[in-house]
Amino acid sequence: MISAPTLSRHDVTDQLEKLYQMDPSRQRHLVAFFGTGVEEAVNTVAAGQFMIVPVRSELELRERMPPLEDEDARVAFLVPWTSDIPIDLAGRFARSGRVLRVGAEARLFHLLGVTEIDDEVRKSPLSAYLLATVAPGFIKVPAGRLTAPVLWNAWLNAAWGVAIAGGLGLDALLGWAALDGKGSQFTAAMQQSAATGVRDALQTHLASQLGPAGPIVWKAWESGKGRTVLAYALLFQTLAPSEHAGVKMWIKLAPRAALGVTQEAEMPVIATALGGSADAAFRHIEHDSPNVARQIVREADALVEGSEVREMLFADRRLPSAWRARLDTLGAALGAVAADPSVGTVGRAADALKALESHTFYTDRDQTALISRADMAVRLAAWLAVRPDRDLSGAPTPYADAELLARWYAAEGGYVDWARKLARGSAADAFGSGAQAVVAAADTARDSLDHRFARALASWVEAGRPSTQVVPIDQAVRRIAVPFLEENESRQLLVLLLDGMAWAQAVEILQSLGQRTTPWGPLAWHGTTRGRIGQGIYPAVLANLPTVTEVSRAAFFSGKAAAPGTTTTTDKDVTRWAENRDVAKLVPDNTVPKLLLRAEGHTQGGAASPEALSLVSDKSRRIVAIVINAIDASLKSDAQQRHAWTVESIQSLPELLERARDTGRAVLLASDHGHVPADRFTSCGTYEKAGARWRPWTSADEPLGPHEIGFRGQTVWSPRGAHGVVLLMDDACRYGGAAHAGEHGGATLAEVVAPCLLIGCEELGGGAEDDRGLDVRAAYVPAWWHFDVRPPVAQVEESDTAPKPKKAVNPNQLQLPTLGPPPSPFRDSAVLSSVVKQPIERKQIIEAVEFLLDRNGVASDAAFAASLNVPSWRVGGVVAKLAERLNIDGYQVIRYDPATKTIHLDREKLAQQFEVDL
Repeated sequence: MISAPTLSRHDVTDQLEKLYQMDPSRQRHLVAFFGTGVEEAVNTVAAGQFMIVPVRSELELRERMPPLEDEDARVAFLVPWTSDIPIDLAGRFARSGRVLRVGAEARLFHLLGVTEIDDEVRKSPLSAYLLATVAPGFIKVPAGRLTAPVLWNAWLNAAWGVAIAGGLGLDALLGWAALDGKGSQFTAAMQQSAATGVRDALQTHLASQLGPAGPIVWKAWESGKGRTVLAYALLFQTLAPSEHAGVKMWIKLAPRAALGVTQEAEMPVIATALGGSADAAFRHIEHDSPNVARQIVREADALVEGSEVREMLFADRRLPSAWRARLDTLGAALGAVAADPSVGTVGRAADALKALESHTFYTDRDQTALISRADMAVRLAAWLAVRPDRDLSGAPTPYADAELLARWYAAEGGYVDWARKLARGSAADAFGSGAQAVVAAADTARDSLDHRFARALASWVEAGRPSTQVVPIDQAVRRIAVPFLEENESRQLLVLLLDGMAWAQAVEILQSLGQRTTPWGPLAWHGTTRGRIGQGIYPAVLANLPTVTEVSRAAFFSGKAAAPGTTTTTDKDVTRWAENRDVAKLVPDNTVPKLLLRAEGHTQGGAASPEALSLVSDKSRRIVAIVINAIDASLKSDAQQRHAWTVESIQSLPELLERARDTGRAVLLASDHGHVPADRFTSCGTYEKAGARWRPWTSADEPLGPHEIGFRGQTVWSPRGAHGVVLLMDDACRYGGAAHAGEHGGATLAEVVAPCLLIGCEELGGGAEDDRGLDVRAAYVPAWWHFDVRPPVAQVEESDTAPKPKKAVNPNQLQLPTLGPPPSPFRDSAVLSSVVKQPIERKQIIEAVEFLLDRNGVASDAAFAASLNVPSWRVGGVVAKLAERLNIDGYQVIRYDPATKTIHLDREKLAQQFEVDL
């Protein structure tokens, strides 16, 4: 039985108009049409108003017939049969009771709203199906001529939600099939008599538009396996291009049953097509349904069991197994560095780390800690290969190592210990094992350095603490803050003492300071004649012993070392600061130096107190001081907690820095002592009246352990009646039982060498042209931090004047290595000399170009900034100035990509424009 078509008011009206145009004077106005529809009134031009009345049977037709006396009744009955109206009623109907049919083509025109239809559309089973099942307006097609592909795609979009923007694509179909679960509904719809031939015709359409992969995807969707097809497509993306015999065989055999492919020979073609569409299909799912995307990736990973095929998936950028394989490769490379630190082994580890970046897991928040560990492990590996500390040599004194290692630690040691902290972790897998091997090697090296330092430190104390190269902490304010302020009366200073801050935290905070909207960084004053202390990049300030707050902080604020046997408490620090004679001469008459401790300087919730902010804003006070206990307080937490030390992680710090900036103050970022983490602690015994890292030295003949060293003297505090104090000289042990997250009191570099440097805001130096000491410099970053492990070479030597005789360099003096690329022909370019007349500017350009040439023309902005000793926030401006000189005649020789934070140098264009052979 033929289903009655649904007729719209337009279908009926159009037929009535045609009927009356052929016979305007007809007398009978009852008309019967085969179909169904909605009861409603319609107006015609030729015959006035008609009622459309659908009926379900002959009985209902008889019930709805108008009275006999109403000869002018105008009704269009929609009946569900095609035979004539019953004979006793036929005489009242037009055309003698014939049931009229509305033409399929006419209905199709109206249904789709087009003006022309291809023959293929007329013949398509889809057209008949649409006329029988949908209403006008359901399918949207472009006006004009209608083709079969357009009709199919429009139906797929309207009825089943397939995206067809820009035309039907395999990627869109693949992504849709993975998410849509209505395949069973389609199967049921195709069981209707009206749908005869539609499914087969659809398969033909998909094959013609998308190739053999199109029908495969559709059939999989019908059976609820759309995700499976996409999972295989993700594998094919990597495997289909492979020439490996085992992979080719796997593609032909393994997926056939799941994908419903009957012919083995078709699989390579289908795999290539699906693999080529997988990325675009999956990107939409990753964006719209990230949880589903992760599930599909795991399902794809589970489809491969053989190790031979899995090895070929190493380059895949989504599979968890590919991520793990890359990590395993990195772990093996790190293990090789631990066994043989060298340029080659570090290079392979850096390449393995770089390989992680192309995997989608690299940006996954769940992998943040692991990626940080990997990054720090490779940096630590680079340090092991370079070990600048091994080249240190000093004056022939027993305490030379204390001076040399303190200066080295203030420059680089914080980076080493920061990397050690984050690279440390489980060794349960290949990556963890390799990372931990590097950490273990670094631990051994650091233990050796700490022991050297501690022994030399004892000699330094015995020698009366010589301070030409290092600064005892009780002299830090006198040697740094006071001369800085005395040099220029307009300068003002905020002393921020971060209790317990080691250089590992200081370098992390310095990095975050440089990344603020208004950047902060070390002041150029430290490199001036008056500001430089020794030969270090930053002042090497040594905490008083033992390195506990009660002793060393008291010394910092009072300007005096605590004598043995005295009672020291932190609550007297306000008085000590007020009575500090060096500071007193910098404050107005009739006032005393002002220091705020935790209770006064912070609210109960940890924010800067109103009193603290007011003190910083008080321009009548050239020097003010505030103690921040955030780091020291964190040491009392559990070792399981991990802290990231940035400006924002210390609640009061952004407020205080902002107020200092507004007031025009520089900041002395200082610590009273450092600390060591509890990561390696084992107990070295329990002693009465001992701290976690120090104990009383009862007598000169008391035996000391392999990790211990004794100190005594007038500048070393010890309990009353004790011979001196015994301090631990590496970070492997502690006294007593359970440890906090960190401890201090010992004689390691991390505990003794206290950060103490002047920093300023970029705005502070920019407006003070006559005070270059306030200029902000980039925080020092060692080259190995960016995996640069090449040996030092000579740099360009040019000046604006004739060469001056150089002062002889003391062979015993620490010389921080200058790491740079080998000389290139570019420095001898005649074009360069003609374009850049000033030797100093030419020298700077040569250094920048040779740095990039040595890195195949690409470098991160951080490495570039560190190489040129400029703040990272100025890299864009530096490259812009270089471009003015190098981008001759519009050729882009150098450019900066802010999106990827990389600088690019075109080697060929450089050689061409500057007429050199590179």
